[in-house]
Amino acid sequence: MSKCQLTTKDFAIVKTMLDRLAWSGGPLVALLRRKLASAHVVFSNEADADVVTLNSRVTFSVDGGAPHTRIVAHGPMDGMVGQIIPITVPRGLALLGLRKGQSIIVDCGRGETETIRVDEIHYQPEAARPGIATPEVRPNLADRRFPVLVFSADEPQPLGAPRKIRHISGNGDDPGPTAA
Repeated sequence: MSKCQLTTKDFAIVKTMLDRLAWSGGPLVALLRRKLASAHVVFSNEADADVVTLNSRVTFSVDGGAPHTRIVAHGPMDGMVGQIIPITVPRGLALLGLRKGQSIIVDCGRGETETIRVDEIHYQPEAARPGIATPEVRPNLADRRFPVLVFSADEPQPLGAPRKIRHISGNGDDPGPTAA
């Protein structure tokens, strides 16, 4: 199997699936082991836009047959029949981490195999996040204007100088609070 690219989140989910299912054996466990062994793990913001990640909308074909478009999901979702393919089934797990145009041979059990090919990636959540996929361009600090603090008072005094309390009264009596 050629290299697949998994985000740290996808890798952790696949690893957890293997930990929970390792005792059972079977084709899904073998595929989980293959995925983890061939995985190139990246952070979400470093995932290539042409790689299938969780919640990606993908068009794929099986053994060169008719194309299917599905959302690769963590598990089955109620009310989304025919719209998702969970990674808890071999076809869904096989798609995870593949690039557009890449294919994989999957053991279906009972000695049968099928070739799954990624034809198109219509949506990938990591690529769709604003500001994540492209690095932020920072302006040159020499061209940047910094805000200036303006202090206004009747009698300007240097910052940190002790202030005098103004008390205006002709007879020495406290006039009480004054309005600003």
